[in-house]
Amino acid sequence: MLPLFLGSIIYNKRREMNLTQIELANDICTQNTISKIEKHNTAPTVNILIKICLKLDLTLNDIFSDFSNGSSAKDESILDAIEHDVLLKSIAEVEDRLSTLKGKLTDNDMKQYELIKGAMDYLKGDFDVSLFNLDKVLQYTKSANDDIYTLLSYLFKGLNYLGQSHNDRAQYYFQMINDSVDEDSKIPNANDLEVLFICKTLAESFNSMKLYKRSYDFSQCGLRFAQKRNTSYFLDELNLSAAVSIKDDVEKKSEYQDYYNLAYYLAKANKNETLLDSMDKN
Repeated sequence: MLPLFLGSIIYNKRREMNLTQIELANDICTQNTISKIEKHNTAPTVNILIKICLKLDLTLNDIFSDFSNGSSAKDESILDAIEHDVLLKSIAEVEDRLSTLKGKLTDNDMKQYELIKGAMDYLKGDFDVSLFNLDKVLQYTKSANDDIYTLLSYLFKGLNYLGQSHNDRAQYYFQMINDSVDEDSKIPNANDLEVLFICKTLAESFNSMKLYKRSYDFSQCGLRFAQKRNTSYFLDELNLSAAVSIKDDVEKKSEYQDYYNLAYYLAKANKNETLLDSMDKN
């Protein structure tokens, strides 16, 4: 189910670009379909939605932005905003923003603060420092498996070891997440971005370790979760991981092509130049 205001977004953007319904529908669908979408009488398929977004110069975040943090159990805070940027690899000025919080955080805030520091150290390649900060997170959470910061700590610890080619250690922490979470698990302090970040990162990591069945499973888990939650985080990466995981399966050539094409058009619709460049090189 797509957001109820989707038709209004498309209507307003179409009018802003001085397009008629017939002009927008050209090479996408029928004029009647556009009319029904704008009147909230029907929801477009994903393929039609992507083509509309490309034609109207809309990103998927423009469509889904109001739904991106629907599962969050807490009000937006400075730490939440910083963590959001780090998970999306928008890390400019993160350290300066963190420095303004010193001495102002509660004990409960510290697990999130140390998680952000550990993630930043990982992104900078400071693996030992990252692992040290992530261990601090686990001290604050007492390694409780129903705490998202425990699971994110396991994830980044696994990534640190993967970055050092210690695949066995990486698998150990990834398995800790797998043992703690399934599709129906409820993580009270998790938001949609965090859940999908875990799914897409595990899918990518398992592909890099040539554990294709596990990669496929996590990509599917993420795609189902995103559809259920009406959010667009990492849809392009999740589809690409699904494609890569079945690329060499001769019985799934058609399915592979569908996932790959969808990843490509989603990346274009969401202006994910990094992913597009990587796909062009391969």
